[in-house]
Amino acid sequence: MAEIELHPGVPFCDAITLNRIARQQGLCLAIAQAAVYDEICRAVTLPVAVEEQEVEDYLQELEISTAAEQESYLQSKGWTAEDLLYFATRSERLERFQQQMFDSEVEVRFLDQKLERDQISYSLIRVEDGDLAFELHQRLLDGEADFAGLAQQYSLGSERERGGCVGPVALNQAHDTVVHKLRTSRPGELLAPFFLEDVWLILRLDDWQRARLDGATREELREELFEAWLDRRVMQLLAGEVPGPLPSR
Repeated sequence: MAEIELHPGVPFCDAITLNRIARQQGLCLAIAQAAVYDEICRAVTLPVAVEEQEVEDYLQELEISTAAEQESYLQSKGWTAEDLLYFATRSERLERFQQQMFDSEVEVRFLDQKLERDQISYSLIRVEDGDLAFELHQRLLDGEADFAGLAQQYSLGSERERGGCVGPVALNQAHDTVVHKLRTSRPGELLAPFFLEDVWLILRLDDWQRARLDGATREELREELFEAWLDRRVMQLLAGEVPGPLPSR
């Protein structure tokens, strides 16, 4: 029966025992995840020059500069040269896999999340009396008072402590009606009072920060797509299914 080694050359247990340990100690998920990561790293081919540079950078981070130091390090970890190459190039292989596998889906993902990523800042006054709401609105139009002062004096919500200022917040964190009204207004525009649920509101859009699909956002979305894909593939393994082969990269 095949023997499992924790340290190269030193038998630890047989496969049946390891299966029992994995089940009883809740390690199956971690093993399935590790199997998928290993599958990815084996599927992504790097140029020899890139591999050599990654190994050099990896050893430099560890402050290993001589062959003797490298050999001592490998022995202390129980690694082979192949293991060193794997760990040194793992991040690069995963990054290339994410780029090649999910770059084409990033823009669609970004558009789907637009409401979550756009940020708005606005000023708000909440009062229960409609007549008071219209009176305050008129005072603001006439320049008799400033928004922050009236909010601190009259607004019923926690925004009064900030002079009526709310945000920046994601669009999906604001009330749908508030978002709809702000969407059609311009920064600095004072909106007429309106009744919402049990209070009268006076709104002013201060700033609308449109989400941009820049490099950092692309990387974040690729990571999200990868994590979702990884979860699905891991669940297939745990369910006893055989996932489809990965495309060669």
